[in-house]
Amino acid sequence: MDYTTVARVKLALGASEETDDSLLGSIVVSVSRAMDRMLSGRADCSNYLQSESKTETLRGRVDKDGRILCHPLKPRISSVASFAYRATPLDSWQSVDVNRLSISGYAVTAFTSLTGRDPQFVQITYTGGLTAAVADLPADILDAADILAVRFYREIKSGLGDAIGLAETGEMIYTKAWPVRVLEMLAPYKRKI
Repeated sequence: MDYTTVARVKLALGASEETDDSLLGSIVVSVSRAMDRMLSGRADCSNYLQSESKTETLRGRVDKDGRILCHPLKPRISSVASFAYRATPLDSWQSVDVNRLSISGYAVTAFTSLTGRDPQFVQITYTGGLTAAVADLPADILDAADILAVRFYREIKSGLGDAIGLAETGEMIYTKAWPVRVLEMLAPYKRKI
């Protein structure tokens, strides 16, 4: 799933010709995957914000009350179909009834009666993500993707280096770092563990 469209980027650029549509299409994909990596904190992530059902095996933390807390990859977990845990790969999976689970945004808590604080392997099947369609994404995500796509396009077209300008004379310095405004717009969707 891409987080903007060629039409939106062309509108942001003020362009109407179709000469760079293929370049803009590849930039839209690049920006979307860069956002996936930044938001998820994982290099192997794609379609982080897309709503879908997934099955994952991950590590869960056990608190002092015997509850297992885990953070699946997708944001906004909407439902969990199955949840199982085990201490080591040699152990059998222990299922937890889905009625004994609590979902809170990015986290799932299983109410178990475990003793000890050893981490657990968790196997979870869940539905998470924001939406299945680009048009239904929150406006701040669409705007952030547009801003990044315009920057990527201008970097390609102008051959800009990593930094341009002179600090001593007060001239503006351009860097390839993500704008603070974009980072602030994306902060609510960033995976926190």
